[in-house]
Order: sequence, then C-alpha cells, then structure tokens
Amino acid sequence: MRLVVFGAGYVGLVSGTGLSDLGHDVLVFDIDPEKIAKLSDGRVPIYEPGLADLIHRNQRSGRLQFRSAIPEPFDAADAYFIAVGTPPGADGAADLSAVMAAADTIAKVASKQAIVVVKSTVPVGTCDAVQARLASAKVPLEVVSNPEFLKEGDAVNDFFKPDRVVVGARSEEARQMLRDLYAPLQLSGERLVVTDPRSSELIKYASNTMLAVRISFMNEMSRLCHATGADIHSVRLGVGTDSRIGKKFLYAGPGYGGSCFPKDVQALSALGREHGIPMRIAEAAHGANEEQARFLGQLVEAALGGVMGKKIALWGLAFKPETDDIRESPAVKLTKGLLEKGATVSCHDPEAGANFAKLFGAGVTVKERDYDALDGAHALVLLTEWRSYRAPNFAEMERRLVPTDAGGAPVLVDARNIWRPSDVIRAGLRYQGIGVAASRLADRPSQR
Repeated sequence: MRLVVFGAGYVGLVSGTGLSDLGHDVLVFDIDPEKIAKLSDGRVPIYEPGLADLIHRNQRSGRLQFRSAIPEPFDAADAYFIAVGTPPGADGAADLSAVMAAADTIAKVASKQAIVVVKSTVPVGTCDAVQARLASAKVPLEVVSNPEFLKEGDAVNDFFKPDRVVVGARSEEARQMLRDLYAPLQLSGERLVVTDPRSSELIKYASNTMLAVRISFMNEMSRLCHATGADIHSVRLGVGTDSRIGKKFLYAGPGYGGSCFPKDVQALSALGREHGIPMRIAEAAHGANEEQARFLGQLVEAALGGVMGKKIALWGLAFKPETDDIRESPAVKLTKGLLEKGATVSCHDPEAGANFAKLFGAGVTVKERDYDALDGAHALVLLTEWRSYRAPNFAEMERRLVPTDAGGAPVLVDARNIWRPSDVIRAGLRYQGIGVAASRLADRPSQR
C-alpha cells in the first residue's frame, strides 16, 4: 500500500518506519522542516533502541521518505495516518489543534478514495469530528481509530509483536483494509480487536489509566510503609502472587512520567467532567503521583537535614530506561524542587543528558561519565533503573561523595529499590529506599 503518516514524532516515526519495513511505501510528513532535513540525512532526533537502523534500512530501500510537503503519488495514498501530538491544555483536556490541522491538509491533497487512520491519543468523539472536518474533500474519506500502544524503550518490538491491534471502524471495507495492512503481524495468531471508533478511542485512555492507577496505588502503599514500619518489598511480593492481581506494575518508585500516563490520566478526567461523569480514580491516581514526587523530595531533605547549600547527584534523568525522553520525568520534578531550595545539582544519564541540559541550562551540571557526577556531592539519588546503574562500585561512590556538614556519611537515595541496602551500608554509606523500614535495612534484598 501507499501510506502517508502525519507527524515525525515518537509515534509517527516508529509507526511509519514499521509500516515501511512490512513492505509498504511510506511518506512521513511533518511541518518542521529542520526535523525533516535531519531525518532525510539519516539523523534520528529521538533515542529508541533499534529505530535508527530500521529507518536507515528502509530509506536505502526507497520505501521510506520524509517530507514537509505531500507530492505525487502520495496525494493518491491508500491511507493517511494521523500521529501528531495531543498535549494537555490548562484544564488537562487534549489539545486537538494538530489533529485538525492534519485533517485539513488531507482534505486538500487527497485525490483518491482512502481511509484516514487516527493513531494519536484522542478523546471520545474525535474521529467523528475529524470525519466532519473532511467534508470538503474532493474524494470519499473514511475516518477510523487505530490507537498506538508503543512503550518507549521497547517500541520497535511492540510494533512488530503487539499484544493487540485495536481498530475502530464503521464500514466493513475499512475494517478489511486494516486487516490486510496488519496481516504480517498476525501470522502467529489473531491480534486484531475490532470495534467502533468511540470504543477504540476510549480503550487507549482506559488502558493507560489502569496502569497508572496500579503504579500510584503501590506508591501510596510505599508511603504507608514508611509511616508504619512495613516493607514495600514484602507487600509487593505478597500482593503480586495473587493470580487475580499479577506481578506487573507493582513496583514502588518516584512516580510515573513520560508523554503518555500523565497526559492521558488528566485527559480522561477532563473527558469525564465534560460528560458529567467524574473520573474519581483517575483523579486520585494523578494526585497520588504528584504527592509521590513531593515525598521523594522530602526523603532527600530528611536524609541530609535540609538541602540548602548541599550538592545532590542524580543518576537517571529520563522517565524510564532505554529512552531519552524527560517529559514529566521524576528527575525534572526533583531538580526543580532542589534548585528552589538552594541545592546544586550534578547529574548523569546514558541518553537523556543533552535534553536535560537543554531544559535547565546552566542551572545544573550534566556529566558524560556516571561517577563524575558524584564528585563532591553529599547524596546520590537514583531515579532511573538503567542497566549500567544496577551493580555499581559502592566503594568508588564512597570515595567520591562527601560527608554532610554534621559529619554524617553520604547517603544513597534509591528511588527504584534496585540496590541491596547491606552492600551500601558495608561501603560506609547510608541507604534510603522507597517504602523501606529503616530498622530492617541490613537483611533487605533489592526488589528487582
């Protein structure tokens, strides 16, 4: 098929490249000429394992190209994919201006009957609104919903081996076209979930909010563990072995971040308000996530007896491993709080350092090497569980960190609970985890 993908961001790049690797001719369109120039030159603006090689291979084959205009023969595409951003507005509702702008462009350029596939995460009813927007088109265009479920850090694998492919379409012709499009992904079994557009739109919000709720609940439990002397590691094991609950998304930490969970939870809450149906659980998940960020800051302050004039080192700036995305990352929230209270911040991340430096400028020091971020710091806070951080040299940490003003040992704040407290203590350092009772540190294993 001949396909056009609107948006050279995270979703558009992965989806467009994946579709070209399945044998389709794909043009990825974006209004940012600088981004298009970089991509055309083989420079990928985001870090995602395996994506750059996939892009280069399909560019060489001629199946994948990047443009800031839609030339022939792509004005006669079989399908137009809308994969642009839908950032939250002041009230948390999704901003659909980029979606509608893409629809306007499609209405002007389409010269052949086609389907318009909305991959962007959008509120219920958006496909209907896009359909109305296409009324001025010269040819018949049918809008269908096909939300993305790509995890940053594993998106290429998610595209080619999806748990499910959700399709919301009204006509059998559109459903069959998407079955044909995704047929190469179904060789090992049926993955298509076929429904109507409004249900498809809501499936995406419901999925992300369900996962965010699990994370926020366990983070609330971690705060309760601190107050009661219980251990979140034991609680997680006891809860997760219940087959009705399962073990995934039960790890306490610094809170969720990224481009999906924060935005989608708030958008679902806004959608509920619009229809007079309060989304109490979604609202609580968001509130608990914000509280967890404040709680982490309080842990750091308590461990150091205040942060004014102290130097804090951070390991992990991206919101999760295997990405350079710092949107809504715990590191961003913590850094802002530390700087406001008079601390200085030195940090490291295998991939996200440049983005962090761009955001904070001279306000923080970003190091190329992980241990260099520790020099002269009073504490190290681990925020992202990159593999290279999992088995560190604690003796080297102790050598580089400095005691507190009161002469106390430097502290490691393990916001992901990946280190064994006994290893930290043996090296002459203090340990602080999330949801860990101080009286039980000596024999507590890591939780990952």
